Amino acid sequence: MTRTGAFGTEVAAIQVILRTWLQLMQSVLDRLVNVPREPVHEAEHRAYVAEAMDHHVSYFFAKSILALRDPAVALCPPRLSLMAKALLWLGGWQPTAALRLVPAGSLSAEQSSSLEVIRAVTRAAVAAVENEMRRVQNDGLVRLMMAGRAAVSAAAVAAAEKAAIGRMVARQWTVAVVADSLRMEVLRRVVAVLSPLQAVDFLAAVVRMEISMHQM
Repeated sequence: MTRTGAFGTEVAAIQVILRTWLQLMQSVLDRLVNVPREPVHEAEHRAYVAEAMDHHVSYFFAKSILALRDPAVALCPPRLSLMAKALLWLGGWQPTAALRLVPAGSLSAEQSSSLEVIRAVTRAAVAAVENEMRRVQNDGLVRLMMAGRAAVSAAAVAAAEKAAIGRMVARQWTVAVVADSLRMEVLRRVVAVLSPLQAVDFLAAVVRMEISMHQM
């Protein structure tokens, strides 16, 4: 079924945001991949890392604004392939998947230890978000089923159902925002542990993953 009206507007908006963001991230990826690797270029490494992080912040913020009207747009962006949807976790990449992209070969013992802590914290956070999403879905279904039972007229039934849907949508928006916040937090924590050049390689791998999800 084609989505029309206000909801269709949100779909069109997220498509524009995604297209623009992916174009920007391709440019960012080109710079991350081609940056000179000598230590003397550390300032350049830091600048490109900051640029990549800023683009993620802007994208997640834009998604959160659109999700206020239609959380489903943020949780399942339009025009993804079936394969991409199978890999999708609440609107984007699974936070633990990004942790597997850390360049392990060049890590110090201290960095490895810090990353293990990040992995444990992230796994717990992912489980908490998934549990909340299940509660939102289950509670929403129950509220919809119960909405009209105490109503005395068709109008009252419609009002009760609308209120139940409104509560579910509000909670879905919260989950969508929390999921993106967790993704951003993982990036920040990992980058804080890595050297500037390691962070360049890590973010290049993350951006490749993001772009590939939308090109499948």
